[in-house]
Amino acid sequence: MLRVAKVLNNNIAIVVDSRGNDCIAMGRGVAFGRKHGDLIDENDVERLFTQHVDELSGKLGQLVKSIPEEYFEATQAIVEHAKLRMGRDLDDGIYLALTDHIHFAVERVRKGQALDNRLNFEIKMVYPDEYACAKTAIAFIDRVFNVTLPQEEAGFIAMHFVNAETGGMGMQTAATMAKIIHDSLDIVQKRFDMKLDDGSIAYYRFMVHLKFFAQHIVMSEMPRGSVGARDRQLHATVVREYPDAYGCAEEIASRAERAYGCSVPDDERLYLALHIERVRKGAGSLGR
Repeated sequence: MLRVAKVLNNNIAIVVDSRGNDCIAMGRGVAFGRKHGDLIDENDVERLFTQHVDELSGKLGQLVKSIPEEYFEATQAIVEHAKLRMGRDLDDGIYLALTDHIHFAVERVRKGQALDNRLNFEIKMVYPDEYACAKTAIAFIDRVFNVTLPQEEAGFIAMHFVNAETGGMGMQTAATMAKIIHDSLDIVQKRFDMKLDDGSIAYYRFMVHLKFFAQHIVMSEMPRGSVGARDRQLHATVVREYPDAYGCAEEIASRAERAYGCSVPDDERLYLALHIERVRKGAGSLGR
């Protein structure tokens, strides 16, 4: 059994477990009608926070004063669904961050305000599982709060899932990766004055490669050295036969080097050029 130390709202209470440890109990109606000293059956608790309780309880207390209970309930349902669907654990901090975000998003749309998420498509491609859960979350939020959130919100919510994944890279790193991909695609489209076919297999392969390219940059794991012996002939061929694609790859690499202080090796420029040429011309025999 859990003993109530403080009721935050009908769904959240600070409790003490059988070992005398402070915890946060969350569940629909779990604290309704309770007061200090009352007992709560653990079977009635949907989520029990046992780590960073002081920090979480303080922030929850602040949020409870300004955000209606239904937002906490909605977030709990969204997070539990995402954990089940993705088969991954999520850090407890998401209950705070996502509740605050959802409340802000609903308030914005009711006021006719919208935030542009220019990385939305890149987030969808780089984090498809998180994005799919975010799309489901948007439909749920629309239904519960009788609003119509812009689809760009899916990118924002997906980033909350990415940030909360245990052992994940963190939201800032994930956002940086998405920006690198966005900038790379923008360079290709502007340089060749074209809109890439995002439904093609060449585009999909290019996106997969860009994901690893961006990951190597932000994790400072870019392979060192120049083109290996077996690739020298291919490198020379690409530079000679696909000068425009290689020039585009050079621009992408140079921008990354300036922006992130990394060194992009020749073989990476080679692979970028091959993917760029393929995505331009649809030449399925090129590239990795």
